[in-house]
Amino acid sequence: MPFTDEEVDALNEQERAYPLEFFQAFAKEITVYEDDDIWVVDKPAGLLSVDGKTLKVSLLARLERVNPAVKLIHRLDMDTSGLLIFAKNAAAQSNISKQFIERLPQKKYQARVFGKWQEVGATGKISVPVRYEPTTKPRHIVDHNWSKNALTLYEVMAHEECNGQTVTRIFLKPVTGRSHQLRVHMVHVGYVMIGDPIYAEGTALTIAPRLNLHAQQLRLKHPVLGAWMDWESPCPF
Repeated sequence: MPFTDEEVDALNEQERAYPLEFFQAFAKEITVYEDDDIWVVDKPAGLLSVDGKTLKVSLLARLERVNPAVKLIHRLDMDTSGLLIFAKNAAAQSNISKQFIERLPQKKYQARVFGKWQEVGATGKISVPVRYEPTTKPRHIVDHNWSKNALTLYEVMAHEECNGQTVTRIFLKPVTGRSHQLRVHMVHVGYVMIGDPIYAEGTALTIAPRLNLHAQQLRLKHPVLGAWMDWESPCPF
């Protein structure tokens, strides 16, 4: 949910007051892999990837307190948890950014949606354009007239119970990387992600304490070694 101006000020002030040891401990806790060129971390839900216009509390800012040379490559929504890769020098940033442009990295997310969707083991794709809608900020919408398509592959994993309600656990693989793509694609097929503070309402929103979307797997080529590398983060829900 959006923060009030007073809450933003309090969070910013609290962040500025933390000692260096706080950021070092935070970085150590979330680090999945690190070498001279790259830094793979497991982002907590509820933390911005980069500073916002007013809220200056983010994953990038915290990592910069530990290593000022760290460089952004891609992002996750504030409400999403999971794997993010950062570069530790300009050459690595350029190499991996080019990989993302060429759609070489492979990403897989795990999510839970409200209701019983399809049969276990079902696979398919959702291919509809997604764009930002300024009249309903920060929402994005499906717009069939939009020029940039968005493609998501899916697999139904299980039907489960969450606080007395039926939910469906799914794997989602974004082929394209549009903002809010996975969340909007699931809304489009009629099965909103539970705990989603932007798109869910009623029971679908309150059934879970956070958005049930997690970047679980990441695979790409090391920018120096050239070898494919794989990382995985346990799903927290």
